Amino acid sequence: MTGPSIGPASVGPAPLPMVGLREDAVVESADGVLTIAQPFGTVALRGLPQAVESLLRELPGTLAGQDDLADRLLAAGGTSHDAALLYLTLSRLRPVLVHAVEPLLRVVPIARDARFRPPALAPGDTVRLSRFALVRRAEQGLVLESPLSRHRVTLTEDAMPLLAALGRPVMVKEAPEAIGHLVAAGLAFAGDEEERDPALRSWDFHDLLFHARSRSGRHDQPFGATFRFLDETPPPPVIKQPPEGAAVELYAPSLEEAAAADPPFTTVLESRRSVRQYAGAPTVRQLGELLYRAARVRRVFGPAPGMPYEASSRPYPGGGAVYELELYLTVARCEGLDSGAYYYDPLGHRLVTLPARAEDTRAMLAAASLATGGTASPDVLITITSRFQRMSWKYSSIAYAATLKTVGALYQTFYLVATAMGMAPCGLGSGDADLAARTFGLDWATESSVGDFLIGGTPAGSDPHREGGR
Repeated sequence: MTGPSIGPASVGPAPLPMVGLREDAVVESADGVLTIAQPFGTVALRGLPQAVESLLRELPGTLAGQDDLADRLLAAGGTSHDAALLYLTLSRLRPVLVHAVEPLLRVVPIARDARFRPPALAPGDTVRLSRFALVRRAEQGLVLESPLSRHRVTLTEDAMPLLAALGRPVMVKEAPEAIGHLVAAGLAFAGDEEERDPALRSWDFHDLLFHARSRSGRHDQPFGATFRFLDETPPPPVIKQPPEGAAVELYAPSLEEAAAADPPFTTVLESRRSVRQYAGAPTVRQLGELLYRAARVRRVFGPAPGMPYEASSRPYPGGGAVYELELYLTVARCEGLDSGAYYYDPLGHRLVTLPARAEDTRAMLAAASLATGGTASPDVLITITSRFQRMSWKYSSIAYAATLKTVGALYQTFYLVATAMGMAPCGLGSGDADLAARTFGLDWATESSVGDFLIGGTPAGSDPHREGGR
């Protein structure tokens, strides 16, 4: 196999391999110990000659060829032993050591376990970019990243022809230093090494990226409760202002009576299943009880120390008590309730009629049926949306992952309450976010659907748990 010819003009001047330290590395010396602090920890080095210490102090945010470093060390009065010690020291600084091929690219470690492993490549070997690699705009300019890599590569315009060519196999001899650096960083692979890995073949690009970026360990971005917009904008309100429309007041059950009538918890848990066939439609009374027991606002509280925002308490758990989720109902059949689209006001415990087009509500129900493989003819579809800014105002990197965890918790709450009531629950694995935004009058980037749940009346072929089909 032969790769495309890039041509010497396309990669600019002859590239030079160089090394340096991350810009945020802090080099300090005290009591004969040189410490290099970086985002992933601190490296302590003892017994280094003064000439080596001085050279290391100059490296954060700068680049130099390793031979040049040795020459500078010798010019400053160091010995050949000092030069060998310098190379050994650099090998201990992998989590903070930048490798560059100037003027093309810089490989920056972004994780504690970063390992830059120069590959053994022959000039005739072919290499191609990882299918998990992506180029995006960042503060540093254009960067190349991959969830497989514990490095980030900053790119110059001169590197773009090479990067484009690496969409197909490229022979190493076309750009040996740059290609070697990309392979060493885990952003490119020789031959079909990546394709032959059964673990990697099972991952879709977006799933692996989401997994890597919503957990710590493989990136150096802000993570967790950073409150990154605290000094810029107030937090979005804890309770969404309900839309204008005719309101349907919902039944609020006595929780004491519900607890007395419910089957034992283990019975409910073991009886829980997804039901797609119904013996009858639900009633508006049942719907009111379900929403009250599963999704109402019990109280609003805060702000408080360490929690500079209003929060709420609801029957299902939510990260940071942020509760960014909202509920919209598309009703086909429900005794006592007209068909159409509704917003659930969790504080007022009522439904607000929405001016959705009939063709859109039909499309919502059709999409829900399709998500069941066509086995369900939905009575009531509950669409779960997220007010994303409510979550991202507090959390960095994990905001969307936390939203999906909350959706899962709400799914299970719906399942258990509906099962206890003798209703037919079914969580869906997919939905049409664009269609939902159009149907409910939402801005897709501000509030978009993240989950869908079907509720029917009495399950087909079974008796309700309680008299009256509760």
